[in-house]
Amino acid sequence: MEIEIKRESTYDVVVCGGGTAGFCAAIAAARMGADTAVIERFGACGGTMTVGGVSAPALFHAHGKQIIAGIGWELMTRLAEKGYAELPPAPYDLRHPQMAVELNAFRAETEIDKMMLDSGVKMRYHQSVVYSEVREGRVISILVGTFEGLERVKAKIFIDCTGDAVLSRLSGAEIEISEELQPASLNSIFMNCDEESPDKEIWNKDFAGRVEKGEIDQHDVWGMNAGPLFTGKGRGRAAAYDKSYVINVGSNLNHVYPFNGADNESRTKGEIEGRKSIARVMDWMNGIPGYEDAYVASCAPLVSARESCRVIGNAYVTGKDYVAGVVPPDSVCYSFYPIDVHRGKDENKPLDNVYLEEGKVPGIPYGALTVKGFENLLTAGRIISGDRRAQSAYRVQATCMATGEAAGTAAALAAGKGVPAPELDTDELRKTLSRNGMIVPGM
Repeated sequence: MEIEIKRESTYDVVVCGGGTAGFCAAIAAARMGADTAVIERFGACGGTMTVGGVSAPALFHAHGKQIIAGIGWELMTRLAEKGYAELPPAPYDLRHPQMAVELNAFRAETEIDKMMLDSGVKMRYHQSVVYSEVREGRVISILVGTFEGLERVKAKIFIDCTGDAVLSRLSGAEIEISEELQPASLNSIFMNCDEESPDKEIWNKDFAGRVEKGEIDQHDVWGMNAGPLFTGKGRGRAAAYDKSYVINVGSNLNHVYPFNGADNESRTKGEIEGRKSIARVMDWMNGIPGYEDAYVASCAPLVSARESCRVIGNAYVTGKDYVAGVVPPDSVCYSFYPIDVHRGKDENKPLDNVYLEEGKVPGIPYGALTVKGFENLLTAGRIISGDRRAQSAYRVQATCMATGEAAGTAAALAAGKGVPAPELDTDELRKTLSRNGMIVPGM
């Protein structure tokens, strides 16, 4: 079969995926002077934070101090100054669910657009990577599906920020995937849920009884706790509905299991089952006095995965080192979140959490962002190199933003110097990140 390639384009840096890692990577590279493009399959950037409806980036603080800044934090403060985000309160010592930044997803999308355009990023929405041409450890070009047909895109450095390692897998990179993956969530917002809650204990028992009868699935409300459905308040700092931003009743409340976001069949089934799950919950709520008029006001267009596959790099973050607060000498950023493995088969089991002791804040090494066996392929976000337990912590959005900015900065430096990404001088990279406003371990 011969397929016509409609056009060809060339950049210094190409970022595949404009999610929480990708938008920071693209802006960072462009601000460094690199001719940069971002290829995004949806019509907006921000990934799980915006399109996916998990609009509560965490965690920028640890043990009372800020540990992540840079482009991600710039977005948070810009939104807060305009009244579209609520930053965590000082002295930054609340439990981790209350330390997220709660924000308005639509305003985050528009602000990211502005930051992208102002920095000179070429934004390419509604496009997907479908093929990677690799020669001797270099990604020579990729094919991108556009409305006009296939386009060949060349670059000096490519960054995989797809969340499911699409570019890395197409390029033949070594990946790791757990035998059992964490459940995902389909995020939604319910309306007409009164603040005056019914007797939660009675309705929790009713919910459990209906699970036993097969009328409702145990994963429809994670942890089998239906109480939050009735509060009319946000999940994070429990703001009233009219004061909350996007983390409202119903959001991030279910588990879609089993689910592998890197597998087409699993993702298709998961999207269908996720919507069924939300519909079952709403049908049940409509039978409760006072909630007859409750309805689903919005639903994210995709199931947000917590875990799919990880790309093997030239360094590897382990859960043991993460909990111990190990900071490798080539660390480009900090990460702070407990080990947070969501159970799969049994919703009655608690989360597998391991909390970091006072003073322990692990670092993410640059080697975990480079891809083993490749000269010009970097990763950022939840797919960076590490084991399952470490990934359950560093997958959160603030860390993804920090690794994205680090990867974008490294890509611009490597492209400008004409050196393989893994051979980049990490001292120069770390100094550059620090000068650009990131909090870099040891600097």
